[in-house]
Amino acid sequence: MTRKKQPAKASKKKKKAPLPQRTRLAIILAVGGLMVLSALVIYFRLQPASPAVEKIRISTYADVDRLVEDELLASDRTKGWRRIESRGNLVRLQMYEDYPEAKRLMELATRIALTNSPAQLDLAPRKGLVRVYWQSELRLELHYRVSEQVRQKRPRVAIIMDDMGRKLSGFRNLISLTLPVTPSILPQTSYATRGAGLLRDEGYEFMIHLPMEPRNYPSISPGPEALLLDLSTAELKKRLQLYQQRVPGASGGNNHMGSRFTENRSAMHTVLTELKEAGFFFVDSRTIGDSVAFDEARRMGMRTAQRNIFLDNEENVAYISRQLRKMIKIAEEKGAVIAICHPYPETFQALRQNENWLRSQKVDFVLASQMVKRY
Repeated sequence: MTRKKQPAKASKKKKKAPLPQRTRLAIILAVGGLMVLSALVIYFRLQPASPAVEKIRISTYADVDRLVEDELLASDRTKGWRRIESRGNLVRLQMYEDYPEAKRLMELATRIALTNSPAQLDLAPRKGLVRVYWQSELRLELHYRVSEQVRQKRPRVAIIMDDMGRKLSGFRNLISLTLPVTPSILPQTSYATRGAGLLRDEGYEFMIHLPMEPRNYPSISPGPEALLLDLSTAELKKRLQLYQQRVPGASGGNNHMGSRFTENRSAMHTVLTELKEAGFFFVDSRTIGDSVAFDEARRMGMRTAQRNIFLDNEENVAYISRQLRKMIKIAEEKGAVIAICHPYPETFQALRQNENWLRSQKVDFVLASQMVKRY
């Protein structure tokens, strides 16, 4: 009987078929990509964090409106709203919730501040209002409920007197006031150090009035040894340390001029870092609407605040008296107001003439350090 030929037994160690060329190429590229990605991660982790933040380009009001809608109208935390009286470009909405917490509004303020646009967020907690301006025109007004706790809390007012140090009489006039006023001393002036000693002996809190580059520099100068954008980081720190030596005992600072300097986030980061390490607080004088100083200080976790009103743009007693009344009105809306004035004879006269009326208002006058907060 003829037997059929049996197939040869397969070897136990079967030889694997080679991978297709495309598969091998894909594996090589994947491994190579992972190695490059790992190297980049390690590289960037070793790099110092950059303080500069790229601005979001915004060309129309509709772009800003979408930012507000994302945070306050379409958010999961929003309980709804209805449209109320509106006219022209202005839209008014009644919100079905209490006034948003400060952190939420500050996040929105930061998003708006990072845009390169003429948009401004205005907050009035005691009135329950969130307002959005575009090119100084009111475009959106949100009306919220105001809790009884907010209604019962007394508004606070802080007055800062800038440009101190040119005359010793300015310090004496300030000390004679009975209203709390926080002086801010220009470090390059003749009586800066002597005035600081006089204030310290009297138990006064005082600040350094930090000279910064304005937009129209050098035709208008902030003074010698000012903080300028073309200075190196080392030189900026050196000048800040010099200011502290000339105004010993200061607890905070605010900008003198600086319309160009306070627009530059990287430069402000350098200055604020030095001030924060020295234990200072910072008040943004807001000499220009595009200032990023307050926003950058907030982002850095620094104790900070910003100016709401100038009292004496006109050296006129009647004008300053009207500004003092406007200051109180702002405090009643916002719950807090920082006003800036200067050691003009007319300013001292207006403060003295209006003292009784100011003290009769349902507000508390406090020092600048009591107005700053860490966000």
